[in-house]
Formats: sequence, C-alpha cells, structure tokens
Amino acid sequence: MQTLFKATGSATDTIAVGPGNLKLIYSENEGKLIGYINTRSRINASMEQSYKYYTGNDGSADKKASGAYVFRPNGSYPIKSEEQGAFTVLRGPVLDEVHQRINSWISQITRVYKGKEHAEVEFTIGPIPIDDGQGKEVVAEITTTMKSNKTFYTDSSGRDFIERIRDYRKDWHLEVNQPVAGNYYPLNLGIFMKDDSTELSMLVDRAVGGSSIVDGQLELMLHRRLVHDDSRGVAEALNETVCAFDKCTGLTVQGKFFLRIDPLGGGAKWRRSFGQEIYSPFLLAFTEQDGKEWTSPRVSTFSGLDPSYSLPDNVAMITLQELEDGKVLLRLAHLYEVGEDKDLSVMASVELKKLFPNKKISSAEEMSLSANQGRAEMEKKRLVWKAEGPPQGAKAARGGAVDPAELVVELGPMEIRTFVISFL
Repeated sequence: MQTLFKATGSATDTIAVGPGNLKLIYSENEGKLIGYINTRSRINASMEQSYKYYTGNDGSADKKASGAYVFRPNGSYPIKSEEQGAFTVLRGPVLDEVHQRINSWISQITRVYKGKEHAEVEFTIGPIPIDDGQGKEVVAEITTTMKSNKTFYTDSSGRDFIERIRDYRKDWHLEVNQPVAGNYYPLNLGIFMKDDSTELSMLVDRAVGGSSIVDGQLELMLHRRLVHDDSRGVAEALNETVCAFDKCTGLTVQGKFFLRIDPLGGGAKWRRSFGQEIYSPFLLAFTEQDGKEWTSPRVSTFSGLDPSYSLPDNVAMITLQELEDGKVLLRLAHLYEVGEDKDLSVMASVELKKLFPNKKISSAEEMSLSANQGRAEMEKKRLVWKAEGPPQGAKAARGGAVDPAELVVELGPMEIRTFVISFL
C-alpha cells in the first residue's frame, strides 16, 4: 500500500476512493465525503458523513436527567473538523483507505475493498471531554437526498426488520414530548431506509442506538459520557474512566459500521449475508501441541459437511452443540422475511444426512426453541387466545414434519427449528 495523496484544503477538485465498482467521492477542499458511486448497480448518489453530539439533560427542571438508562437530550451540536480539508488517502491493489482526524478525540479510517460494494468505517472516539460540565452523546450521521417519508427500519435482535415511522405508533396515539429520544431504537444488526428508487443500509458491529430524525438521514449513537445520575438505581453518572499512573481519563471506544446504497429491493441480500458474518462471526481458536508429537509439518483439514453439499443461501446454522450423551443439539434459522427478497424469501430445505455424512442418524427429535421439551409436547400446552375481529395478515409458512427416512428439514421465512439428533 502506498500514500497517494494528502489533502491540504487548497484544492477545489474531488477525489474518488475505491479500487473496484464502488467509489466514494471526497471534496479535496473540505475533506468531506460528498458522493457514492457504484458502477455495477448504476448508483450515483449524494452522500455526506458527519459527527455531532447531544448534550445530556441535567434534570434541574424536572429531575429527569440523561444517564445510564435514560437518553434525554438537551440540544445537538455539530462536531466540525479542527483541520478542515486535512485527510490522507492510501491506495493498494485490493484496498483504498481514507484516514481522517476529526478533532483531538475523534478519528476514523474509511475502507473500500476491491470486490466488495460497501464502505467500512472504523472509528475511534474518546475520551469525550466534559470540562465544560456537559455530558455528551456522540452520533455519526449519514445524510443523503433520499425522500424517506419519515420511515426507516431497525432490526429486532438481529432478525426481523421492523418498520418505524417518526413520531408515530401504529397501536396508539403518540403524544410527542421527546422528538429525538422518542424515535431512537436499539440496533443489533442494522438500520435502513428507502425511497422510490434506492435504499441505504447501515450495519453495526455491536449493539448501538439508531434513528432517522430527518428524512434522508440515518444516525448511530457510538459513545456516551454523562455527568448526572438519572435516578434509576445505579446512583452514579455514566462517567466511566480508566486510570493509569495516577491519572484517570474517560473511556475511548473503537468500532466499525458499514454502509451501502442499493437499487430498491436489492439491499436485503447484503444485509442478510454480510450481516450474518458480522453478527455471528466464526471464532478462530488455537491450542498448544507437544512438539514431540508434531514431528513433521502438515496441513490439517476437516469438513463436517458432505464435500458436495452446502447450506442454502437463506439458511444459517446458529447452534451445533454436542450433548453429554453423545447426541447433538442443532438449530437452523431462515434468514429472510416474507417478501424481503424475490429469490430468497422462499421455503428452504436442509438435508441432515449431508450435514453429518460420517455418522448414521437414528432419530431427529424436534424440540421447542429453548430445547427444554419436545415440540409436540409444547404444542399440546400452547394457549389459544380469544381474539376479536378477523385474523390479521396471512398465516406464516412453516416447515412440515421431518420424515425419519429422508431426514430433510424445511424452513419457512424467519423460521427457527431446533432438533436433538441421535446417532447409531
């Protein structure tokens, strides 16, 4: 990788960053992201990224302060770069990077990989200064010209994406007293918005808060440091520090978020496939080996699946656990919602025999989700609720019983099925 260029703020042109189909366009004059171009999907959109912070309410008026459990902002303030126009671009054969120092306590590296059509933003925030006596809750914003009509979507525990409408609740009349906090939602996987032609998705690498306070804009809350207790039980302000050499400073956090713009209806594949990689990544583990037993260099390989078989693109294995009696606990999940993707929001099938090609399965008992009882037993205990009016919506498709001879598991959209598998 080599340094291509370091902006000084004197130029008036733009620079394109990205070795592949995706190009991020930066203003050399201001050092700001101003555009997003994907030549493969023919996306050419205006886009800006910025930081701001909400000041925490001190609770002096009504004893309701911002704190560990309460987000109650008292205004927002943009965070302007202290070195306007200063940023460094590094180029390589498979990766371009943009290094930016926003101020003395915020910096970031934006990466665009060849062969990938999303941008990765790695941020470092902290210690958040509180010398002015104000708590601060730091947010990253992505601003576009999309007409999102007050609507955006947030995930529920990494699964369903739920429609959110700003200042509105479907089940009751909402009296808006907190226009910011009242529209914030927890994110485990991500958030997206759309208009008549495009959709903007943002995925996260940890649980954060997120919202769309303004049409065409998404925001993520990345760090918080507050100076007042919210009177919810902890009896202290959210002011965590790290101490070394007799000096204590506020915490510094590092993390990543990922963003992408797709044609309308094209973002679900990325949110589900790449989202699965960051939400449930593989864990690489190592162990020690006695050198005497490791007598010669070798390459160890292992495949638990039949070499000719792979899971369907819309299915994930979320649990594979050996039980004490030699049985195996297996959970399979359909990754897509009904209607989310035209190709993958369909019934999927998994062949258990090919998941365990070196073993002979004697039985596959379907269990409740928590695996504490058989599904048939659970169904007998299920409560039947009395509901007024006609049924709402279409009945969700569900996989049928597993044939003990064929051992094929069917999964409908968003379905999770749990099995205890026994071997001969």
